[in-house]
Amino acid sequence: MSSPLREQIITTAKAWVKAHNDRDAQAIKSLASPDFTAHFHPASLPPQGDKDAEGYAAFQAQAFPLFATYHAELVDTVVDETQLKAVVYLNSNGTAAVPGVTEPYKNQYVHKLTLTEDAKLVRVFDSFVDSAGMLGFMGKVFAATGGAPEGGK
Repeated sequence: MSSPLREQIITTAKAWVKAHNDRDAQAIKSLASPDFTAHFHPASLPPQGDKDAEGYAAFQAQAFPLFATYHAELVDTVVDETQLKAVVYLNSNGTAAVPGVTEPYKNQYVHKLTLTEDAKLVRVFDSFVDSAGMLGFMGKVFAATGGAPEGGK
C-alpha cells in the first residue's frame, strides 16, 4: 500500500505534466514554490540559464504558441519519498503552429522534480531533453519565423 506522502508526490508530478500539456503558464506557476529554480539539460542545448517561477512560466508561455498541438505522455514515474523527489519519463508529440513547418514534433524527456516538505509544490525542476529532437524541430520553427523568440537562443 502506498503512503500518503508517496501519493502526494505522484499527484504533484501528474499536475506538473498536466499544466504543461494544458499549456497553462499560470497553473505551472501555481505549482512552483517561492524558492523554485528550473535547470535545463543537456549542456548541448542553447543556454537558457536557471529560471525562477516567474521566469520559467514566462519561458513556457513564449513557447506554447509555437505549437498547434502538444502532448507529453507520462510513461513512468520513480518516487523517492526520503528526498521528496519524483522522476518522470515522458514521450511527447506535437505539431507546429508555424506555416511551412509540417514535420511533427517528437521528443523524450526525463524530468526530476524536487518537492517541498508537504510534496505539494515543486522546489527544483531539472529538465533533461533529447537535444537532437528539440534542436531539429525548433531550428525549423525559427527558420520559418525569422529567429528565436525573445529570451531564447
